[in-house]
Amino acid sequence: MQRLPPRGFEPADTPYGVAWRYLDVLPVGRFVGVVPPVPHAYLDTETTGLAGGTGTQVFAAAFCRPTAAGLELCQLFLPEPSAEAAFLHLIQHELLRSVAVATYNGSRFDLPLVRTRWVMARLPGELEHPEHLDLLTLTRALLKPRLESCTLRTVEERWLGYEREDDIPGALVPEAYFDYLRHGLSPRLEVALEHNRLDVMSLYHLHGRLLRRLAGADPHMEADDWLALGRHLNRAGRRADGWRALRRAAEMAQGPASAIAGALLARKLARRNEADAAERLLARLSEQLPCEPALAIVRAQLLEWRLRRLEGAREVVVQALSHQGAAGVHRRGLERRLSRLERRLQRGAAGGLRSRRAASPAGPAADDRLTGL
Repeated sequence: MQRLPPRGFEPADTPYGVAWRYLDVLPVGRFVGVVPPVPHAYLDTETTGLAGGTGTQVFAAAFCRPTAAGLELCQLFLPEPSAEAAFLHLIQHELLRSVAVATYNGSRFDLPLVRTRWVMARLPGELEHPEHLDLLTLTRALLKPRLESCTLRTVEERWLGYEREDDIPGALVPEAYFDYLRHGLSPRLEVALEHNRLDVMSLYHLHGRLLRRLAGADPHMEADDWLALGRHLNRAGRRADGWRALRRAAEMAQGPASAIAGALLARKLARRNEADAAERLLARLSEQLPCEPALAIVRAQLLEWRLRRLEGAREVVVQALSHQGAAGVHRRGLERRLSRLERRLQRGAAGGLRSRRAASPAGPAADDRLTGL
């Protein structure tokens, strides 16, 4: 059966036969973000199934690159399974044109699948590609606190601020390709290919927005966002920037996120033997966020074990229990802490502390240190 190419595709010769390629340059549109210091190509694939494995094929791959003229778009299409070697050869060619490539879940899906197909097609060597950035990992680190889902569609609608019209659900894309193999061209295949092109263009805009947030230059960031940024930067080894982000989160005094940021900062100060500074920070936050029991717990830990102010720790716990916010598991923990503090105070704070230290040189029990946040 002679199949016609989808609209806009032209033949491209390779050492393994002819592949089909679509080329275009599109306007960038309104770009709100930071231009990556290293130019990236953005890759998205469409496949015959979502499970991966040796039985799943890639049938479309879209690349886009920012240029002076706009977004250079290249889309490759597999017209039939027998043309897979030529199709994969062009994918590698496009990958190697760039110094870095960005995907969305590509580290677990797109690139492993293309590598598998490369082996299955018996192409020489291994699939080569430049440095890879998985934007899903960064999206989860920075946006998960404010998004119920980190699917690309949700990120587009809730964060990038646009909604697609007349799009095809991703789960139906494989069926559009199977229909093409059985019956030839159809409007549904054209919609599936447009879906692929829109995906890869979204990655370009998403990357810029994420870089803007990494730089702390997003004016819409709230305490949740600064907390997520601080944690991510600390994990990435950028500790100075990470602590600055946590300070911003704490200074905003916006609910649990500010409380957690303050607790993390206090833990850092305590480890540097600046327990008094940690107590001042927690005291100020406690005045601004009186209904945050987690903050009271960390402050009580600091007063009891680092500063040895048992009466002060008791007052913090009593005050926390007076607020309705100290409910559930927090209330039970606070009540247990209060009982222990009162027992220690009855025995005599100084003598009790010395005997406890002598019996346990390591200090407080593992579940009562400034950890876990």
